Amino acid sequence: MPGERRQFRLLYRDFLRRIVDLDVLSSHGDIQKLLVQFASMLAAFSLTFLFVFGPRYVTGTAAHTRGAFRADLEFLVATTMAVAGLFSVLAWNTVLPDRRDCLILGVLPVRTRTVFLAKAAAVASALGVAVAALNIFTGFTYPFIALPREGLMAALQSFAGYWLAMAAAGLCVCCGMLALQGLAAQLLPYRYFRRVSSFLQLAAFFAILAAWFLRPPGAVPWLPSSWFFGLEQQLSGRAPFHPLAVRALRALLGAVAVAAITFALAYGRSIRKIVEQPDIAPTGRRRGWPRLSRTVLQRPIDRAIFLFTARTVARSRQHRLFLAAYAGIGLAVAFAYARDLLYGPSDLYATQLGLQWNQLNVPLLMGGLVLLCFAVVGTRAIFSLPVDLRANWVFRLTAVHAPAAYFSAVRKALFALTALPVWLACAAGYFLIWPVRPAAQHMLLLSIAAVLFVHVSLTQFRKIPFACSYLPGKSNMHVRLAIYGGLLIFAANICVQIEYFTMPYPWRFAIFCFVLSLAAAWAWRRWSQFAMSPYNWIQFEELPQADIEALDLHNPPSGPPGVPLPPLEAEVSIRPRPIYTLE
Repeated sequence: MPGERRQFRLLYRDFLRRIVDLDVLSSHGDIQKLLVQFASMLAAFSLTFLFVFGPRYVTGTAAHTRGAFRADLEFLVATTMAVAGLFSVLAWNTVLPDRRDCLILGVLPVRTRTVFLAKAAAVASALGVAVAALNIFTGFTYPFIALPREGLMAALQSFAGYWLAMAAAGLCVCCGMLALQGLAAQLLPYRYFRRVSSFLQLAAFFAILAAWFLRPPGAVPWLPSSWFFGLEQQLSGRAPFHPLAVRALRALLGAVAVAAITFALAYGRSIRKIVEQPDIAPTGRRRGWPRLSRTVLQRPIDRAIFLFTARTVARSRQHRLFLAAYAGIGLAVAFAYARDLLYGPSDLYATQLGLQWNQLNVPLLMGGLVLLCFAVVGTRAIFSLPVDLRANWVFRLTAVHAPAAYFSAVRKALFALTALPVWLACAAGYFLIWPVRPAAQHMLLLSIAAVLFVHVSLTQFRKIPFACSYLPGKSNMHVRLAIYGGLLIFAANICVQIEYFTMPYPWRFAIFCFVLSLAAAWAWRRWSQFAMSPYNWIQFEELPQADIEALDLHNPPSGPPGVPLPPLEAEVSIRPRPIYTLE
């Protein structure tokens, strides 16, 4: 057996690779490329922020520069804490040992201390890369703006103070998440901890997003981001006696101490308990869902796909986390629009409109439409992530129906699991706070939008949910996400503005709904042509595109098994060419 140092290095590299769960990836997936894409997204945010807000320090006055610098620096601190918190939430299921770690490492002569230190070092390294990527461009420019005094030592002190404050802010949030998880593991039995852990993870995810997007303007004494902003001012020498720096140091020391103690105790306890107890204890049979699905869905294939999809989302922590990420983006956009309702309008035009909660307003109209869109898109995205690749053969053997039957069942499941719950939640909220007429008008628009979103998202989708391997890193995800997300929000904003100005006029609103219905009908027809194609098939394995593809011209055309080919229009006769001789 290798020595303890070599064991630490091997475990450190393995745990660092497993920050992202590898079980859902295809055998040809490139996990390093996927992680590089995430780091490039954070670096792109830093570069964009510098290009947008950097030029004003060149053209502005000294007083304006100091005020803008404080606002930008407080925003960067809050963003670093939010990214560190989101990283901790995404790595929530990997910080503690799982069943595979216990079954493999438990029989080897490896100390628990070595495994614990390797796991902690891997989490710290990934967190450091995330914080460094987020501040890679701003960290080399903002420390040298508005220096407290001239000289090389002042510049070095400002540079060191910026990076130390950012590292302390990220470490405080990460240790706070670890402390929360460790306390839950110590106070609850293991099987109940596995149940409660998922809800704590989702609650922490939405709390971090809400705290970042609903953050009040300016430095607030009770806000943690303001504490570490004061710590940066203290370390860089701009405010030698900043009162908020003391709170930041107390929060950092408390979070690190509690996380170290509870995480170490939870780690030793998990290794002992994880083999003895299942992750999720069996419960009694619930007959409500089968009876309801049997009443609504008459075809057995529709019920099978719906129940399999619903139970997978309900039981899989990983799929719930991915779905929460997409829902969090929708909530983030909704929170960004709702800031005017909380802190007052930010421009003169919105002030003249007089935004109020109980009256028709653009922020709440935008919130419902964005939540519906990202719920449908997020559920469609997690359909591509397998729940267990080893169970893939079950669907291959039982695929006795035509592919159109499976595609239709997937569409019904997507409607039932995303569009319908979001529509009902929005209806309850709008009818509660608004008059009946504008609430009914907006719900009609959301119904048409649901049909449009579902059919557009399922076009060219040939998979049974959670039954096909996933191949990451096959496209520029950070570029596509930014472009498509921006276009989607831009289009939704235009639609909401048109809806807001046409709702008081019935005929104008009817024309707008008719145009939107035409778009939904086009999406329905396009999906129907795809689903009913006789040459369609069900995809169970996602493979990268080959560098060299054979045309295969010598073989006759072939369709999927069980689907007859259409007859040829005319039979082509081939006549032999005559042979000419000199005679």
